[in-house]
Order: sequence, then structure tokens, then C-alpha cells
Amino acid sequence: MTETPTTRGFCQQDAYRALVAACEHAGLDSHGAVPIRLGENALYRLVSAPVVVRIARSVDLLSDVRKEVAVANWLEEADFPGVRLFPDCPQAAVHEGRVVTFWLYMDSGGPAPGFADLVVMLRQLHDVPKPVDLVLPLFDPLARVEDRLDNASSVADEDLEFLRQRVKDLYVEYNTLDFALPAGHIHGDGHKNNLLRRTDGRVILLDFEAFAWGPREWDLCTGIGIPFRGFQWVSTDEYTQAVDAYGFDITEWPGFHTLRRIRETTMTTWLMQNVDQGPEIREEFDRRMASLRHDVLPRVWRPF
Repeated sequence: MTETPTTRGFCQQDAYRALVAACEHAGLDSHGAVPIRLGENALYRLVSAPVVVRIARSVDLLSDVRKEVAVANWLEEADFPGVRLFPDCPQAAVHEGRVVTFWLYMDSGGPAPGFADLVVMLRQLHDVPKPVDLVLPLFDPLARVEDRLDNASSVADEDLEFLRQRVKDLYVEYNTLDFALPAGHIHGDGHKNNLLRRTDGRVILLDFEAFAWGPREWDLCTGIGIPFRGFQWVSTDEYTQAVDAYGFDITEWPGFHTLRRIRETTMTTWLMQNVDQGPEIREEFDRRMASLRHDVLPRVWRPF
């Protein structure tokens, strides 16, 4: 099969070509752009303007990126504390087989946002009225995982086989869950690293790519339940305060461990995409695979 931008790997060189083409089209200067992160997307900060350029790894993600733009516009109109699109730029345009968006760069300062900030943000987000004309996709808890497995390289066949079977089993479990909270719009990837504290002290929410209509339990599980029960990154006192702030203890809900195992699978396959980027990533991927095979808590995983 001939390699195309939708089937080959995603590296910094791929992202940079899309960056240059997108900035030229938007009338922005990409010279000296500073790479911020390479993960599900590539992020660059321009030095010529207060802009962060976000580059999705595949044109197949065009509908997700268009949704993200629509969500950003909704939250800005609602005066919700979220990241803003950079005005007067073509959004969700395809360049070099990648989908590119432009966001307003905001300086950060002060203490990094914590779990308490996150739970307050999720409560506020869930309470924002959704416009009737904004159609969100139904939440798919393992979205993108099968594509990641299909496009995996330098990963052992036994690992891929294990992950494929795990996905099948987890879908069966998920479809039998009895959710306690009413469904609604969810962030989909709500963790504290998707918060930013501005220099004025205000905390804002980032990354609207996984927005969907689904169970609010998912946001609570990924945001606070797994860090507390799965990784012990949260103290008991912090967790108690978070439960009080939202009004629901996700770890006491019977479906929690199903959502936990789903999230661990998405976290592992997300990292899998970059196993060739360095020995530390390869080592962490192998550690995660070993722990998925043995469901013993707490997990001892390094964040990336």
C-alpha cells in the first residue's frame, strides 16, 4: 500500500510541513515557530503573533476538528472560560494531508491548576446550556483505538492481538452499564493537563476535540476517579473535596472499573503511536502493556 498522510506515521517533519503551508495560506509568519508538543496533535507557538497552531495527524479527523471549532465558538458565546480561536484565520483547513486550526496563545502563570480546579470546571461545563443547533456525536469510549491499532508500527503482534481482544471485551461491558447521571455534553478528555492558569489567575479549559454527547460519568472518571483510585495521584482529602464540589462519587458507582479499564486502553494506544520517538516512550508503553495484562492497582505509569 502506498503511504499517504492518512496511513503513515506522524512525526515532527510531517507536522512542520503542514504548519508552513497553513501559515502561508493564513497570512502568518511561521519562521521560528516553537514546537510545544507532538501527540494526538502537533502544537506550535508562533513567535510572530500570539498564535498556537494545532495540527491533527490525519485528514480523517476533519469532522472532529470542525466539531472542535463549533464547540469553541459556542463556549466563547457563552462566556465560558475556555481557550479561544484566533480570529480571522481559516479554521479546519487541510494542508499537506493534515487538518490545521489556529488558537489564541495565552501566557500562563502561578500554580498549575489542580484536581479541585478541574472538578469545578467540569461542573461548570456540564451546566452550560447547549445550543439546539450544535449537534454533537454520540460518545464512543474507544474512538480512534482501532485506527491506532491498524496503523501501528514497531509493536509486537502479541500486543496488538491482546489490545484488539481487550477492545471487543470492553465494548461489551460498556454497553451493559447502567449510568447514574443524566447524559449530556461532555469534554471527553477532561484531565488537569487540559487546564491552563492565566497570568491573571483565571483557569481556562483546553482541547475540545473529544467533545461528545454521553455519560457525565466519563468526565469524572478520567478527571478525578482514575487519578485517585487508579494511580493514587490524588490524596484522600483532595478527592473528598472534589466529590463535594461535584456532588457525585464516581469510584462508588458500579461501572467505574469498566470506564477505568477503557481509559487505560486509550492512554496506552495513544502512547503507542510514538513508540519510535525515543527509548523512554518505548519503555513506558511496555510497562503499560504489562500492567494491562494484570489488573492490579495502583498503576505505576509515567505521564507523557
